[in-house]
Amino acid sequence: MFLRRLRTSTALRRGAKDGGVLAAIRAELSHELASSAPSAPPSFHSQDAPDFVTVSDAPRAQDLLLRRRTDSEEVLVSALLAPLVFEGQEPLPRDLLMKVFVSKPGAAPVLHFDCRAFSAEGKPGFADCTINAVRYHSSPGDDGEDKYGGPEFRDLDPQLKAALQEYLIARGVNSKLASSILQHLLQKEHAQYLNWLKILEETFSKDH
Repeated sequence: MFLRRLRTSTALRRGAKDGGVLAAIRAELSHELASSAPSAPPSFHSQDAPDFVTVSDAPRAQDLLLRRRTDSEEVLVSALLAPLVFEGQEPLPRDLLMKVFVSKPGAAPVLHFDCRAFSAEGKPGFADCTINAVRYHSSPGDDGEDKYGGPEFRDLDPQLKAALQEYLIARGVNSKLASSILQHLLQKEHAQYLNWLKILEETFSKDH
């Protein structure tokens, strides 16, 4: 996407007051607009998450917060794109980081799952979702500091790990939901990047 290296000719840089910044911005903007239709940051709507409602999805924010509520339980999903990782000069597909909180009305503790979703090899648009850690908070506002956080998830008994994964799946936190969130946040980030380029273009245009 926007990780393509910008190249501006030496002659162009030498003749520009800004060192060729405006020309480079316009080249990148043209490339992005040609490769994808311009759009405003999309709202999250997914047929794969009919029981979840959007709590927070601000156009300029990088995260997404969803909630699933029943008479006996509340599930909160906070999602964010993982930092970029490179292999040589090339960026690898982005992963998705999710924090899942499961609570019962008037009861403690609050269960907290740290999850990671990554693009499944050979399955475009599909993301595998795995649990990285499980902990609990004695109350919704408790950050869990200075408390035993449990063993590393990878060290748990395989049967227990599978059961915890099924626990989340039964609450709608599955690969389909992760795939929808991942695609949404990628589209949202791209829209934010286009807007950033346009603002830079307008700013540097004032110097010409």
